[in-house]
Amino acid sequence: MTSSTLMPALSPEQAALVRGNERVDYILREQRYIIQNPDYFPFSMDAVLLADFAPLNKRIHRIMDFCSGGGIIPLLLSAKTQAEIKAIEIQVPIAEMARRSVQLNGLDEQIQIITGDIRQLMKPIKEFDLITCNPPYFKLDSSHRLHKNNCHAIARHEIQLTLEEWVEKAALLLKDKGKLVIVYRPNRLDDLLEALLVHHFAVNRLKFIYPKPDQRANGVLVEAIYRGGRQGIKVEPPIIVHQLDNSYSPQMERIYYG
Repeated sequence: MTSSTLMPALSPEQAALVRGNERVDYILREQRYIIQNPDYFPFSMDAVLLADFAPLNKRIHRIMDFCSGGGIIPLLLSAKTQAEIKAIEIQVPIAEMARRSVQLNGLDEQIQIITGDIRQLMKPIKEFDLITCNPPYFKLDSSHRLHKNNCHAIARHEIQLTLEEWVEKAALLLKDKGKLVIVYRPNRLDDLLEALLVHHFAVNRLKFIYPKPDQRANGVLVEAIYRGGRQGIKVEPPIIVHQLDNSYSPQMERIYYG
């Protein structure tokens, strides 16, 4: 999916955006640069699958990305839509790095990175057609040990944002019939479905993610419509990441390389 050998050379102005021990990866399919730092949580396959799953069409004019991290989802979406994209990230240095990735790609007019806490949103805005969210998966309990790196811990665990909180805030931001798309863990799917129902979302699509054909699902992609009425859930064919010989499946080859 990413390559340093096939990456177009950076101009001096672009190279000046990279700091310290950061590196620049090049996303082949979407032809996007992204700045990454080994001290922070790098983007994962989950984010790539979520961006591929997101429903983009001419009716999608404004997009918000929750828990944006280094900005991978806005960068991927920008290659497939002219919609205005905003993204919010609570960790200041990571949001600042994401902002430089946007500049590196010359996408300042399309993508805005916001440093902030979505829990502070109190009043309905109702201006977005689509929200994407790759949230922390793990509850704060003894069953999951916190990562010693605080940036990693915040990205993985519900330290600063719970499931209930981000679903509630999505309901405040979305227009009626706006869509929320999420990547989550199957063992918390019941919690997610309950929270969505409480906040007037109807689940429209589900797609499970399997590491290999003979293994259990370890991820699930969910599309829910805000105040869209119950239309029945479409369970789509699953994503199989690796074949039995550990090579990428044809699906993943398409998603990663086009």
